[in-house]
Amino acid sequence: MNLPETIEIKNKLEEKSNFKISRFKEVIKRTKPHKHENYYELIYLSEGAGFHWIDEQKFQINPPEVYIVKGGQLHYWEMTEIPKGYVILFKECFFNYVNETEVYTLIRRLESKNYLKLNYNRSFNFIFTELEKEYLSADNNSIYTIHGYMQALLGKIMQNEKPNNQTMQHQEKYLSFLQLLQTSNLPIKRVKEYANKLCTTSQNLNAVCKKAIGKNAHEIINEQLLLEAKRLLLHTDKTVNEIAYELNFTDDSNFVKFFKSSCNVTPHQFKARCFQ
Repeated sequence: MNLPETIEIKNKLEEKSNFKISRFKEVIKRTKPHKHENYYELIYLSEGAGFHWIDEQKFQINPPEVYIVKGGQLHYWEMTEIPKGYVILFKECFFNYVNETEVYTLIRRLESKNYLKLNYNRSFNFIFTELEKEYLSADNNSIYTIHGYMQALLGKIMQNEKPNNQTMQHQEKYLSFLQLLQTSNLPIKRVKEYANKLCTTSQNLNAVCKKAIGKNAHEIINEQLLLEAKRLLLHTDKTVNEIAYELNFTDDSNFVKFFKSSCNVTPHQFKARCFQ
């Protein structure tokens, strides 16, 4: 068997586009293994049969079901029956870092699974149909409707999650960690301090977070710090030095270094870009 020298990397989103929805191609074929650029691909299948590979995982297609493929993941299809459904492509920046944190939580929960079997529900077909209509509409206000439908869609999908008792315990501990993280008066950076407040160990808290969304507690703490930094930059007149102090950084240079390593821009550049 002749194998390609490199793995193809596809970019199905047009330049400067952060969202796209289309019908799943109704053909029986085997696609070539490929990756995507830095965006998510959410696939809903209402009909079809065959197999879907995501990295080393092989899924037997059994509609209705949904898959989510992250940028950088390898996947391909081998269809044996005509598929029907929808494909949604979106970048993280399609959602608002500050005002749509619930959507990010839903995306993290879904991406850690790659796949969910869905119970038959007419609302799925309705939401996807309405999303397609709004996407194809020339109405300038459609973007707001699309955001609303996307949050509803992700919520409906995650209602199909069937955790066992152990998973439920992990989820409860993870949600307690998130609540503590989001309500602390002063941001805490050390995993151990949060673990102590939750009456557990750092190792267990990391394991809980990994199980819930595929990230350790330190990564989640940094994401919350970054979110708070963006809120303060966009919605207050605080200086970078004042924000660094409020978020418990030793000095503004460490804060700038942290911010730039996460966003590839400095806090000043981020604020300027958002107010252009």
